[in-house]
Amino acid sequence: MSEQHYNRWAILIAAIITNICCGTLYAWSVFANPLGQLFGWAAPALALAFTINHGLSPVASTAGGFIQDKLGARNGMIIGGLMFTIGLVLTGMVTKVGMLYLTYSVLAGTGGAFIYCANLGNTVKFFPDKRGLASGLCAAGYGCGAMIVAPIASALIIKYGVLATFQILGAVFFVIIAACCFVVKKAPAGYKPAGWTPPAVTVNKTGDNNVIWHKMIRDAAWWMVLMMMFCGTMSGLMILAHASPIGQLMYNLTPMKAAFFVSIISLANVLGRIGFGGLSDRIGRSNTIMVMYVVSAVSLLNLTFTANVAGFVASGIGVGAVFGGFMGTMPGIISERYGLKNFGVNYGITFIGLSMAALTGPLSAAKVRVATGSYDTAFLIALGVNIAGLVFAALFRLLDKRSNAEFPATAKPVNS
Repeated sequence: MSEQHYNRWAILIAAIITNICCGTLYAWSVFANPLGQLFGWAAPALALAFTINHGLSPVASTAGGFIQDKLGARNGMIIGGLMFTIGLVLTGMVTKVGMLYLTYSVLAGTGGAFIYCANLGNTVKFFPDKRGLASGLCAAGYGCGAMIVAPIASALIIKYGVLATFQILGAVFFVIIAACCFVVKKAPAGYKPAGWTPPAVTVNKTGDNNVIWHKMIRDAAWWMVLMMMFCGTMSGLMILAHASPIGQLMYNLTPMKAAFFVSIISLANVLGRIGFGGLSDRIGRSNTIMVMYVVSAVSLLNLTFTANVAGFVASGIGVGAVFGGFMGTMPGIISERYGLKNFGVNYGITFIGLSMAALTGPLSAAKVRVATGSYDTAFLIALGVNIAGLVFAALFRLLDKRSNAEFPATAKPVNS
């Protein structure tokens, strides 16, 4: 297919804008305290809303990936967009914490995952020549949501209240997502941008160019990828879910200043998706992942002992960037090892790692805070998980090299 029939950059921009809207889900820490003050809900109950939201990611992402693979990205965006925006509007009507879990965590969260997987899977297919960069940019849109929305939402909460803010955001996002749906088109099979000659690689690293999900999960290397996803995203989800309360409790920040630092950490999340995604195109996925684990471990160690705001911000930037990096590099690993035909479902299933992180990171931090009055022990727990991630990354590297030996490329090697 010639690129002249498809403006892939316009499609990428529409995907980024749509993902920015859905990325509001990462700004949960801005909404948590106001909801707790309004209804008297405890920190663990509020953290559970974030946990459920991301804990459902594998099911929601797999379903969204199936829709993208079978029906196209636009249909995935429409279905997900309706669920996401209606979920936010209904969240503005809650009176009990159980209602919050249904509207925000389940409905809006599932809709956001539908949109994200539809956009990501479609974008990767339009950029076979720049998979790491394209998936990083697409994922960056999701990360931008918290950075952009956090200060806006904080100001709206002060003026109109937290419930009205959910309704305002839901209405605005409905209009934006609807407009983007007109731009996005389904990537044709075998799409090749003009002027690009694909490397002469006939099979991927499993020996099959389009691996279906039940064969993928029999691959030992995939289990290492799953654990890398868990270990690499747990600390990021922990900090993103509690950034505002951490700033207010441990560094005496006002809610507005805490929201500002949430935006800084979210910006690092965005830049990490682009930067580490692009870096993985140059030095390989495995090398990039090893670098990310080191950065995250150092950041968490510093966060445990720092007593000033500058240290908090520096550590938050490091953890946020690495979280984004995993979201930017994992699509490349899945598409290269298991092909593009079933990418949506395969990547959705790999989101089980993110779900495991969502179920453990934010909730464990909330429980540690209740038990000790501080988050320090939670930071040490996350540090230990990062170290375990380095072990899984080393095992993946070993299995990946073995795959290269069994199924060598006939020309240019695929990054690993």
